[in-house]
Formats: sequence, C-alpha cells, structure tokens
Amino acid sequence: MKRLSLAAGSAAVTLALAGCMSSGPIQDGGAAVVSRPADAVQGQWFDTSGVAFSNFNGGVFETRANDTKEKLAEGNYRQVSANLIEIDLRSLARGTHSKVNCALVSGGQLNCTSSTGQQFSLTRRQGQA
Repeated sequence: MKRLSLAAGSAAVTLALAGCMSSGPIQDGGAAVVSRPADAVQGQWFDTSGVAFSNFNGGVFETRANDTKEKLAEGNYRQVSANLIEIDLRSLARGTHSKVNCALVSGGQLNCTSSTGQQFSLTRRQGQA
C-alpha cells in the first residue's frame, strides 16, 4: 500500500515538475530572430506533500522519491507563456503517460493540474531563483 501511495504522489510531483523554454520573435534589422530566455523553472522543486522532488533542466525533467532517490517519473517541459508551463510526463512507477499544466505563480511556486484533474503544488528549494 505504501508503494501505491508513493507512486501516486510521485506521479503528481513528476507532472508538476517541468522546466520551461520559450521563444519569441524579436526584431533585428528587420528580420525576426528567435531568442531563448533563461529557463524560469530550471532547478530543483519539491512536492508540498514531502514525497518527492523534481529536477528541471533545459526542457527535461525527472522526479525522484525523497527517501530512496528512486526515479519515479521523467519527461519534457516547455514554457507556453510567461507563467504557464506544460509538462509531458511518463510515470515509471505506474507506466502511464499524462500531461500537466503548471502556473508559475511566483519565482518559488508552481501550481499544477494534471489532465485527470489532480492538483498539486511544487516549491523551489531556498536559494534558487
């Protein structure tokens, strides 16, 4: 039962963890040039339930259990707008694939909702911005 609970919690965390990359046109001598701003979610984020943590790095993320460090989920993320992060997640614990949308409500908090309606929050480790 503990394993099932851990798997459910980690799936939620994995979905929420996502780094973001966005691009947009800027004018440079009349030609549109694509720019890539700094990744707003890059770094380590923690599930508020204390079950797992996620790492976001260059559009790729992974979620690991806090206690065993076992990888629970992996996937990709992208920044859709200034405060919307979209995550494509594969749960290794459950063998499922899902999508998660996260709102970057501050530099240290992501509020996420999975495609199944599950809601959760992630917080950034102190000192990361």
